[in-house]
Amino acid sequence: MNSKKQVDFLNNQNLLVLMYKWRKPLLIISIAAFIISAITSFLIKETYQSTVTLFPGTINSVSKTLISRDPAKEDLLKFGEKEEAEQMFQILLSDKIRNQTIRNLNLIEYYGIDTTQSKWKTDLKESFQGNVTFNITKFSAIEINVLDYSPEMAAKIANEIANLLDTVTKEIKNQVALNAVHTIETEYNQKAELVKALQDSLTLLRILGINEFDSQVERYTEQLSIAILENKTNAIKELEKRLAVFSNHGDKFIYFRDKLFTEQKQLYSLALKLDEIKVDISTNVSSKFVIDYATPADKKHAPKRMIIVLISTMSAFLLAFVFLLLKDSISKLKLSEQA
Repeated sequence: MNSKKQVDFLNNQNLLVLMYKWRKPLLIISIAAFIISAITSFLIKETYQSTVTLFPGTINSVSKTLISRDPAKEDLLKFGEKEEAEQMFQILLSDKIRNQTIRNLNLIEYYGIDTTQSKWKTDLKESFQGNVTFNITKFSAIEINVLDYSPEMAAKIANEIANLLDTVTKEIKNQVALNAVHTIETEYNQKAELVKALQDSLTLLRILGINEFDSQVERYTEQLSIAILENKTNAIKELEKRLAVFSNHGDKFIYFRDKLFTEQKQLYSLALKLDEIKVDISTNVSSKFVIDYATPADKKHAPKRMIIVLISTMSAFLLAFVFLLLKDSISKLKLSEQA
């Protein structure tokens, strides 16, 4: 019976009547919350946001673009797509970008980091990451967003990060390229020594009279046939002597000749690849297309004081009303139990 009264009591309460009944405490609490939240919101330091918007370039190397037979596929001036955007995004998240930005702008001092503390590097990293964010848009553009109490500093940090992209990207590519140069040069030198040895072997065979195996054998064979028909003994002996040289050393000549042809092709390919990498190392081409550089914001990003005040006031009102409702419900239940 009491449970039924409790349910009826809770279901039949007129909220508007209760609000009117408790209008004074609710009004006092709401006004107090409004004043406190307003004061608090003005105590929060204003932050400003600056943004750099850019597109990544393609991953094509300069050398490949210059020697490509299909310029449409190897275009340095073409905007990068999703793959390039994700690669650049990872570079932006790298320690190199963060540490170089911190050094260039002296952010340790700017953020007030105490380097005598044991965890100062962690504090510095958290301060940087808390103010700097990166985002890839649906069009594969990259946004560098920086928050700071100073609009000028926010823009300065964002632009510094954008400018460092080319430097860091170049360093990463050059590190890989230099390792490749060392490997290719070693292979090139070994291949060049082999080519030289094959050429020396062919030179010795040419001294014996072997210059062009197929054509020479064909010509000597034809001349021998004529000499036999004409019964020229001396000519027959001379031609047989020459053909004997081809018979004894012909296989070597063919092997050295074909091997030299193959090795020279590979040597040329290595030389071409080496030149390509050296061109890439020595050429400075931007890896990005900046759409908008950051400028000092003339409007604060946060705090949103009106939103803070409205949410705080409404929350205080609702919490107070729920508290009074529960208190009144408990009182009513106790009275009903006593009756």
